[in-house]
Amino acid sequence: MKTITTKKSTTAVYVTLMLLILASPVLAYPPDPDNAALLYYQAYISYEKPDDTMMSMLKDLSKGKIEPNERIKKYIENCRGAIKLAVAAAEIPNCNWGLKYSDGFSMQMAHLAQARYLTGLIISEARILAADGDYRQAIYRYLTARKVAQHIGDETILSFLVSVAINRLADGCIQDILGDMPEDLEILKSLKKQLALIASKPFSVKPAFKTEETLRLEHLKQPTEMLVGEPFKDADESFVEKNRDYYKKYMDSIQEILSSPMSYETTYTKLKELNDKLQKDAAENPTATLAAGMAPRLFKICGHEVRAKTYLNAVRAAVEVYIVKAKTGRLPDTLPAGLPKDLFSGKDFEYEKTKDGFVLRCRGKDLDKDEIYQYEFKVPK
Repeated sequence: MKTITTKKSTTAVYVTLMLLILASPVLAYPPDPDNAALLYYQAYISYEKPDDTMMSMLKDLSKGKIEPNERIKKYIENCRGAIKLAVAAAEIPNCNWGLKYSDGFSMQMAHLAQARYLTGLIISEARILAADGDYRQAIYRYLTARKVAQHIGDETILSFLVSVAINRLADGCIQDILGDMPEDLEILKSLKKQLALIASKPFSVKPAFKTEETLRLEHLKQPTEMLVGEPFKDADESFVEKNRDYYKKYMDSIQEILSSPMSYETTYTKLKELNDKLQKDAAENPTATLAAGMAPRLFKICGHEVRAKTYLNAVRAAVEVYIVKAKTGRLPDTLPAGLPKDLFSGKDFEYEKTKDGFVLRCRGKDLDKDEIYQYEFKVPK
């Protein structure tokens, strides 16, 4: 009897020790990456490479031009691992892509094209989820795409433009989801909160312009014989140095204009005047030659920021309208007070009810495109 009791006691002690060992922090999982880029890079090599037909269908689906079909659904299912990695990465605050800035304009940025494709997968899944009636998860995927765009950043002109493109694709998706989704006050309130957080994050063309300036100025520190291109033909150090000074002053003037609390129209006018002066100087003054050659597109890029932020503001304002509809059973006759504004005019969007829903129209014109934007939102029957 004593032997049996001893064996039972030994077994109990053994089991207890095993439980303690298994619960010990020493045997816990190693920490996950705290840099989102590491998970994105894994996602880029995880998805199934599409053929041309699938690539075309995904592009159309992500833009809402076609409905999901079984072939696309199967493909998205095969890419589930990559999407899962991207979703996890989007929730990590820190994202350092490890760009080799010392390479200057030879710096590799292949991750940007991969990010656009991966976001297309995420948005395509969002549209599939919405078509299947899972609107909560569809909106979560939309928010994931928005977070991916934030991680892409605005440190370079190319990354800024890719972020703008991703956001435009995502906002078009949520615009369609809201038009199909049955009224759900809880989901709408949650979306409103998340959109406010997104809008609170800084996003500006200014960091991209600063990086552009830094890279250009570093490039122009090279010996003149290493510089290539027609402007550098027969150039001496004095010529290059004077052009560097002009270029720096020009870029500093852009930053000063963009940092001033002016209306869109005034900002646009001053940037255009600055650009016109650059072109005139380049025709008459050799010290402006390089600036004119290196910064011809910068003036056009500024409008992307206003267009992107105005689209997001339209979505945020629309969510408020949907919330009123969910609470009262009808669309409001006028917009609620205090909504995000049309940044082209600095005023509230013009609001118009239609037979299918409502329209939010900008009151100011995109002066670069000579266009007034409007955003149509449907209301489920």
